[in-house]
Amino acid sequence: MRKWTLPLIVLSLALMAPEILRNTLYGARAQFAQEASLDAKIRIANANTGTRSLKQDRQHGVVRVAGSSQSLSEEAIQRVVAKRTLEESAHVSVWNWQGVEAATASARGLDQLHHFASSYLVGFKPFKTRQLWVPLYTLAMNKEYQYDHLQYAGLSDVWQTSRQAYYQKRGDCEDHAILLADWLIELGVDARVALGTHKGQGHAWVVAIVDNQEYLLEATSKRRQSSWQAMPLAALAEGYNVEFQFNRHFFWAKRSQAPTHKYRGSHWIKKSQFIRS
Repeated sequence: MRKWTLPLIVLSLALMAPEILRNTLYGARAQFAQEASLDAKIRIANANTGTRSLKQDRQHGVVRVAGSSQSLSEEAIQRVVAKRTLEESAHVSVWNWQGVEAATASARGLDQLHHFASSYLVGFKPFKTRQLWVPLYTLAMNKEYQYDHLQYAGLSDVWQTSRQAYYQKRGDCEDHAILLADWLIELGVDARVALGTHKGQGHAWVVAIVDNQEYLLEATSKRRQSSWQAMPLAALAEGYNVEFQFNRHFFWAKRSQAPTHKYRGSHWIKKSQFIRS
């Protein structure tokens, strides 16, 4: 009987091959059609650059700090930043307020003014989609990575709002993360921009909480991802050391400097709330 085993297996595979090939082709065609449709949406959205990108985003607001009786205003931080040199003002600032350390953060925008971190998430989505992987795919296809100091005449940090990040051809990690997080929030995902280091270098990325699982999304990745389940779990991501995180409304800081792979829990303090005006 053994001498027939191999021929029978070969014959079975030969008979199955057309069906296997057909399924493979159908799957490839479906994936190609899906990506082609998505690429068409990206082109249409980009064609509207002349009208949409000129819109002025509402970033003005105040921050209500937990444990403080007085809000921190944007005017207050801008008065302090105005006294700094151009180079100094290009750094991200973490603010203490009325005895509360690391109450919030601000960064220089394209308008050359400092705005609160949460204000850069302006409630923008380039187009509608139900697929959670589409924003990451779009970033991979549509935006080039470039360091700020190369794009802005030596300035170390200049942030783009989520809308600007879509229409600006180039941007660094913060710009990618801001757009990705804001778009995912529009899809109903609990998404946050994480600030910290990756392998010792300053970095920004996105954490998304889906079905009570925390996913770490590298917004600067240029790989195509067509399955949400292919995204890495935050607990398994190596080399990332988060210090702060924020979404449209809240700013969190860790209780200690101890590294963590968890983005929720008692080791995090919700420091403040951004109120857009």
